[in-house]
Amino acid sequence: MTVSSVVLNVAALSDTGLTRAANEDSVLADAPVFLVADGMGGHEAGDRASAAVVAAFEPLVGETIRIDDVRDALTRAADVVEGIAAEHKRGAGSTVSGVALLEHEGAPHWLLFNVGDSRVYRLSGSELVQLTIDHSLGQELVDAGELRAEDLATFGQRNVITRAIGGPDSTADSWLLPVVDGERLLLCSDGLSGEVSDE
Repeated sequence: MTVSSVVLNVAALSDTGLTRAANEDSVLADAPVFLVADGMGGHEAGDRASAAVVAAFEPLVGETIRIDDVRDALTRAADVVEGIAAEHKRGAGSTVSGVALLEHEGAPHWLLFNVGDSRVYRLSGSELVQLTIDHSLGQELVDAGELRAEDLATFGQRNVITRAIGGPDSTADSWLLPVVDGERLLLCSDGLSGEVSDE
């Protein structure tokens, strides 16, 4: 199987929700790159930050890509978002979670990447598994054994993130996973994962 033989069914949906007046999420869902960026910094700054992340990846649409292409796009995004942050008192930033379809060792793979608390899940059969790890204060406390995972949903500072595009640390975690026939990937901001349980 090659990348060109992979058949994808793709859908994207974004909603302002019940809490905010403006939607600061931006989405790119165009092969071979799929991502969700969640802007921070209030209306305008957050909108611009998440849109800048998407814009940094748009040149990859329709191309045969390599891992370095994704790294370069993340660097471009960080540079632009840092500029946006400098224009606003409150600053600006964006989380990002995504997947890129590429060939690795002769087979199609997903390159997963994330910065912040937007997530990638995989649904295989009836099992939904979170593939990314949040860059958040709550997750750091869980990892350190100072907070139980089941208490994250009610942790008062669960929305405090420790990495963001445009922030002091915008380092992405990334890894390769083979493409599996029939799997479904869900990419989402905390506007979904923070509001409903996995179940």
